[in-house]
Amino acid sequence: MVVLEFYEIIADGPGRHTIVLPSPYRCIGWNMYRYDLFVSYKREPSAKRLVTPWLREVLNRIEYWVGQDMGGVPIEVFFDEDSIEVGSNWPDEIRTALLTAKCLLPIWSPEYFHSSWCMAEWKSFLRRERQIAGTDGSGCRLIFPIKFHDGVWFPEEARQVQQLDLSMYTGTTPAFWATQRADELDQLIKRSAPNLARLISSAPPYETGWPVDMAEPKRPPEGVGMARL
Repeated sequence: MVVLEFYEIIADGPGRHTIVLPSPYRCIGWNMYRYDLFVSYKREPSAKRLVTPWLREVLNRIEYWVGQDMGGVPIEVFFDEDSIEVGSNWPDEIRTALLTAKCLLPIWSPEYFHSSWCMAEWKSFLRRERQIAGTDGSGCRLIFPIKFHDGVWFPEEARQVQQLDLSMYTGTTPAFWATQRADELDQLIKRSAPNLARLISSAPPYETGWPVDMAEPKRPPEGVGMARL
């Protein structure tokens, strides 16, 4: 794969432009992509948003530290905060964002795998990985999972995947961000940022025919006694 260096000109406003210096992390697979990351998570009802504010803060820090590891160039992240999990079909903007994103950032919790939308997003990127691997015989990684909570159940396919474990630093109250644990979380994200930057940089060239897999959600576990991860 040829690595190209290029200058990017960003419009800051009418008559104002910023020239961004070339970065080795911004030069692979950029053609026609709109987003570097698609955030896949179990959306909460509008009236009961406990996790979404925490996730927004985490994503702010991911965007910052990954951007630093990509030469100071801001990354483009698709994060839909609307409660749109109604019916069985994706809105067009979600589908378009998924197909024009380089990598998937799934936020894994037990509820994630019970959602038909989340499963479709995850499985679509799994199929993309396998499609790319099938063309050149090598492996391909486009998914960077974050473990939000270990719960009592993940599907086997997910348990076999290396994850960034943030379960010790999750919270549902604003007070969390004034604690020592919040600083530890920031440092953990900083240490993990180079790996995510490399994932984005190695994304394959854009293709119009990326697969979409409308996967069925996993059934919640019945009863108790299942081993924790």
